[in-house]
Amino acid sequence: MKELFIKLKEAEEKANKADAAYEANPYDEELERAFDEAYAEEYKAFSEMAAAISKYTEGQISEQLAATMLRSKREQLEKLFA
Repeated sequence: MKELFIKLKEAEEKANKADAAYEANPYDEELERAFDEAYAEEYKAFSEMAAAISKYTEGQISEQLAATMLRSKREQLEKLFA
């Protein structure tokens, strides 16, 4: 689980950097493509993390609830799975 949190954080950082670069120059198609790819990677990592939480709890927490928890209780989850 810890590895998935690391992967998610890295993907978020990459997407944030790509977003900032694209916002600075919104007419650059290459920057737009880089942001799209980084965001897709972030979404994939987020979905994998939510699925892992659901699997870890043997389905007692749905993927949808796990995603909500990742958005609202992220710090507590990181401590729990550290």
